[in-house]
Amino acid sequence: MKTMPETTRFPFRRLGRAGVAAVEMGMVAPVLIAVCAGISDCSLVFHDKLELTEALSAGAEYAFTKGQSETGSTLTTDVTGFVSKVSTVALSSVTATYYGGATSTSYYCVSAAGVFTGSYAQGQACTDGSGSTAGQFVTISGSFAYKAVFPTDRPFLPGSYSQTVVVRLD
Repeated sequence: MKTMPETTRFPFRRLGRAGVAAVEMGMVAPVLIAVCAGISDCSLVFHDKLELTEALSAGAEYAFTKGQSETGSTLTTDVTGFVSKVSTVALSSVTATYYGGATSTSYYCVSAAGVFTGSYAQGQACTDGSGSTAGQFVTISGSFAYKAVFPTDRPFLPGSYSQTVVVRLD
């Protein structure tokens, strides 16, 4: 039995495969570009979040060091300025709040939920059952707005990030 040549049985094979790779690349390229854009945006956001963490950590160390000799608005102004200066990210806001004071009953306890309650004497046991004692605290908060490099990533990346640290001064 004689068989027909393959080009006779399947005439479309005669056309060849010229241009098939270009068509496949045209179909795959948009997906690859979107994935690469997402990866680059996410890595930039992660880097900026690490920079914010580093700036707030430096501010916490600065507050602890300065908190031994300064209090109140002087301390919060110095800490806010320091965090703004050391941050490599364009921060939207930096705030520092001082919990403590010069009177004998102006020491605070902080609960597990981060709520400060006052009117304690220095070293007095907190009433929340945590076993901690009242003290002076500084909270430092920072935030930055992030604009995606590729607008297609906007639904996946929130527009702003914030973080807060709490420092006990005594």
